[in-house]
Amino acid sequence: MKSISIFNNKGGVGKSTLTYHLGYALSEMGVKTLMIDLDPQSNLSLFALSDEQIEDIWDKEDEFIEDYEKAKRSISEPEFKAVHGSPRSVHYILKPSEDGQSEEEELPPSVDINEHLSLIPGRLTLHLFENKLSKQWSEAFLGEPQALRVVTAIRRISRKYAEKYGFEVVLIDTSPSLGILNKVIISNTDGFLIPCAPDMFSGYGIKNIGNALGIWKRDFDTMMSLLPESKKENLPKEFVKLLGYTIYNAKKRDDAANALKIAKAHFNWLINYPTKLWITSRKLAIPLSQKRK
Repeated sequence: MKSISIFNNKGGVGKSTLTYHLGYALSEMGVKTLMIDLDPQSNLSLFALSDEQIEDIWDKEDEFIEDYEKAKRSISEPEFKAVHGSPRSVHYILKPSEDGQSEEEELPPSVDINEHLSLIPGRLTLHLFENKLSKQWSEAFLGEPQALRVVTAIRRISRKYAEKYGFEVVLIDTSPSLGILNKVIISNTDGFLIPCAPDMFSGYGIKNIGNALGIWKRDFDTMMSLLPESKKENLPKEFVKLLGYTIYNAKKRDDAANALKIAKAHFNWLINYPTKLWITSRKLAIPLSQKRK
């Protein structure tokens, strides 16, 4: 299984759009793909599901998000199996780790979009999981078991779904934030893509990502050097790789003189992106020759 996160430090650049269409394209190629909506705004879920479907999923798990163990104790075993045995949001799945409870042996099913494409919906309450990440982050460096469970929960869940259902690719949609949630998501995936709009803000977003990645990689390397091998099981062997970028919403013009046939103002922004991405790749200590490959 390969995991890919979609991220830019800028909203409105097509992160959810790219995730959805990339997932659908892979599924049409016969690649069994799971999309996980880890953007609290849940736009990917809105693309894939109706409002009624999302409301039904969220309503049934509200009490579990407040207090997972209490909600589980308050209903009968058959009632819990009915809740847990139907599609649930990613926050519901992460909640036992967040609350320090034992994880369920069985996973809730994902939502099938087509034969080869599935979705774990997002939820607006993900800030609660991010708050727990912030509190546990420093303890993870010391190998504290609960802290490591929280920090590795997203990667661990991705692997469990891949093992059970045969997913070959996991695509993770993210928010535009450079906070701890995205730090953990991106650092624990195999690669990430940067969707860009042809404007100044995307350029600065790429620059911000490069600066953040330098810090994130130092933290990753430090954690890997401090932890014994027995506690690295759910951490990636290598830091995330930059896979490249895509362009969203560039205006096509038949009379444009440039090779991309897009508006001149857009083209002028785009020609600067390769240099900015090269700088970002240097933050990851990736040799230029490797990046070109």
